[in-house]
Amino acid sequence: MSDVKKQLDLQTIEFIIMIYAKNHYLILVTFFFTFVCGANAGTVDELTARLDSLIDNVAEIYGKKQSRIEFYKSILDKDSKQESQLNACKQLYEEYYVYQFDSAMVYVDKAIELADKMGDRLHHDKCTIAKASLLAIGGLYGEAVDILDNIDSATLDKSLHFDYAITFYFVYTYWADYCHDNFYSPRYRLRAASYLKHAVALLKPTDYFYDFFWGEYYIYVERNDKLALEHYFRTLQTAPVESRWYAMASFAIANNYSANNDNEKYEEYILRACISDLLSCTRENLAMQDLAMFLFKKGDHNILRAERYINFAMDDAKNYNNRLRIIEISQKLPIIVSTYREKLSTQNNSMRFALWAISLLFIFVVVLLYFYGRQNKLLARHRHELSESNTLLSSLNSKQASLNERLIDTNRRRERLAKLYIDLCAKYIDRLSKFEIFVKRKIKVGQVSDLLNTASSSQLSEEDATTFMNSFDTAFLDLYPSFVTEFNALLKDGEQIVLPHKGRLNTKLRIYALIRLGVKDSSEIAALLFYTPRTIYNYRSEMKNCARCRDTFEADVEQLCTVIH
Repeated sequence: MSDVKKQLDLQTIEFIIMIYAKNHYLILVTFFFTFVCGANAGTVDELTARLDSLIDNVAEIYGKKQSRIEFYKSILDKDSKQESQLNACKQLYEEYYVYQFDSAMVYVDKAIELADKMGDRLHHDKCTIAKASLLAIGGLYGEAVDILDNIDSATLDKSLHFDYAITFYFVYTYWADYCHDNFYSPRYRLRAASYLKHAVALLKPTDYFYDFFWGEYYIYVERNDKLALEHYFRTLQTAPVESRWYAMASFAIANNYSANNDNEKYEEYILRACISDLLSCTRENLAMQDLAMFLFKKGDHNILRAERYINFAMDDAKNYNNRLRIIEISQKLPIIVSTYREKLSTQNNSMRFALWAISLLFIFVVVLLYFYGRQNKLLARHRHELSESNTLLSSLNSKQASLNERLIDTNRRRERLAKLYIDLCAKYIDRLSKFEIFVKRKIKVGQVSDLLNTASSSQLSEEDATTFMNSFDTAFLDLYPSFVTEFNALLKDGEQIVLPHKGRLNTKLRIYALIRLGVKDSSEIAALLFYTPRTIYNYRSEMKNCARCRDTFEADVEQLCTVIH
């Protein structure tokens, strides 16, 4: 038998190496969570994040367990020795025990059958007790009690006395939880306490579950929470995080804190229990549904997580085929789901309202942008128009300033013309006054003949004409300084007039200067320039022949110097 066990252990080592090679990533992740959780370093938020991460990766965790199951199945199929098959069936039972009820039942029955064939009473009783424990988990409490009652405790091997008593404890504990009434439940709990009291007396300090069951004893028999917690915490220190003992101890600690209204600690340790259940692939669990109910009662902001956890717990219960857990969850699930649906409906209504509000706001923004763009275009156009108006105004101001300067200059010229006119009049008045005195004196002395000679002399008329012409030239050129230049522009090339003296006009220019001033009749021009009308006519005809455009020449002259420079 020892050789068979040794062979199985060697095969197990080979299997572990194979699993590591194929699933090294998952093992590293599991080791990480084991180390962190085992170090007790983690706040509620961190534990929640770990739990959610494990739920997200549960397929990988279950895949690792399935690989172990396939390994033991391969041993069962390949090794024909009954001892090897019995050990393989026991290993498969342990793997399926809290993972899948029906499969665990198949392999425990097969193990009992093999033990009977081998005539191995020890393994027959051990597997029968294991079957009773499995039936209790599956909710078949009466059947479990019947199987245990059929075992002759008097002839039972001493190594199985603890298993026998503790299985009765679990059966009656589960049955009491199932009844959950005021009649049967207390009776079953008393029986469970009695078997627990008997079981702990059989414990050895070297047993790896020693502290856990002593914790159970102080909780359910002695009712001493302090001592119970001490033993549970010792279990956490010695048991691996991925073991079922760690999960059950964490769950017991959480319930202890809950009974003492320490919700903060309760949440921490119920989370640890859930994490350990996931790492140990325990589908037969109570921690996840209790965590869901705790979050549900904690507040609406946790309803989404509560709904996720209760559904996960229900999936586990269905996959395991645990009647008790399915009934428990079925009582809790509708409350959480209905609240979740209400919250979802409220959120949907809020989202619809927000969508309508956003749509209206979007329409408003679009309209606002349209009018904003339109106003910007109008503003840009108005700015452009204003800029053009400013430019035009600046131009007009410049022109006005120029016109003002010209007007001021024209006024100065008029002042000079007025002064010239006054000077000319004063001069002629003075001459007339002197001539009058001269006439009187000649008449008084009887020199009438000298007076007649003086009056008939041409010297006086020529002097007066010269004075008049000079004054006219000065006044006209001062008023129209560009006249000569513009006049020459009307003449053919080579016919331009060149002034002999600057500031003095010749006869031809004086004739057309008078035409520019509006004196058109030749006789009037002749009288002013002291010529005969015939002479004036000849001058005019001569200049027309020199003009670029003979027909419009005099009319063109009238338009000269329109702008005074």
